[in-house]
Amino acid sequence: YKDKLLDRFINNGNHLILSGNSGVKEFLKNINASNNFEIMQPALFYFHDITSNEKWSLRPSDGRIPWWIFDSSRRIPRSTLGDYLALLKLKFAKDEKIAALVNPSRPIFEKLWQPLSKAVLNTDAYDGSAELIWSMLSKTILRGSEYCSPMIARTGLSEALVKPAISFLTTKNSPVQYSMKLESLTKNCNNLGSLVFNKKTFTLNKKDKVILALPPNEISKLIPDLETPKKTNAIVNVHFRLDDRPALPNNAPFIGIIGGFAHWLFKQDDIYSVTISAANSIAEKSNDEISKIIWSEVASVIGYKNSEMPLFRVIREMRATFAQTPHENNRRPDSHTNWGNLFLAGDWTNTGLPATIESAVVSGQKVAEKVSK
Repeated sequence: YKDKLLDRFINNGNHLILSGNSGVKEFLKNINASNNFEIMQPALFYFHDITSNEKWSLRPSDGRIPWWIFDSSRRIPRSTLGDYLALLKLKFAKDEKIAALVNPSRPIFEKLWQPLSKAVLNTDAYDGSAELIWSMLSKTILRGSEYCSPMIARTGLSEALVKPAISFLTTKNSPVQYSMKLESLTKNCNNLGSLVFNKKTFTLNKKDKVILALPPNEISKLIPDLETPKKTNAIVNVHFRLDDRPALPNNAPFIGIIGGFAHWLFKQDDIYSVTISAANSIAEKSNDEISKIIWSEVASVIGYKNSEMPLFRVIREMRATFAQTPHENNRRPDSHTNWGNLFLAGDWTNTGLPATIESAVVSGQKVAEKVSK
């Protein structure tokens, strides 16, 4: 959206899509929007530990065999080959937490497992689901460079993902209506009978089927007896405008930050966007407090000597995702409800994936397949 203070178009939050996200890639192909993303090749992830000033990169190998973990120069600083054996434990995880299957006392915990858990699960590694983190790893990084190359939107995420989808629907005579709040549902025997919106009530015919793609808290209001994830975690994004456009280290489009509040720093022209995941505590601070903390970390990463605070925008998503713990993961409902003609979609439904854009897309693809039968 166009932010009036920054006088720039910004995304409310940053999302990293990987080339192994097959659901997103199929979605983009269907709406003729594949060219809206640029794939970074080879796959390369830069990190900067602002407490020790260590800098390193994660460069997955080509192919399914992770040759890079056998090369000490490509491993995470002070990690050993044995540290990576935890992957075998994650493969068979069910209701375990990540920290229970890896060694939290090893340097690799704070340099890999903790940032990975917060980035992917929006949950601290001491609480995060080992099963969900394996789901992500097995489909991307552990399949080699071809499957974990970052896909960077050439413009904003709305232009890359949303607007092409709306155009597609319009050409299929399925226009999108806005400002239509769903207030209640009525039941007819074992089926949904009608949808009561703030402006109109829709009575359903026998052949009609309904897909609700709403957040879990809204679903709980509409269908109180349906089990859904309850606990949520916040994400905070801070956007800075730097008119002199300093490059990120190695001229990368984004970089991971270790040892501070900030987790990822993205550069888009003169906008520098920071993502803070599992951000429940910092989200309670004022905008000025958050911006000062994060600006000091950004300045240290980009080597910025100017101490003056640039223009900034703080955006909080207090219920960005459900808390992706083993307990909450087990509360995710399937797409088909007990109401015969009512289905659910959303990243929080039981897709077997972390609550990401990929999960959101896959949930829609799965439910579309069911309702079309």
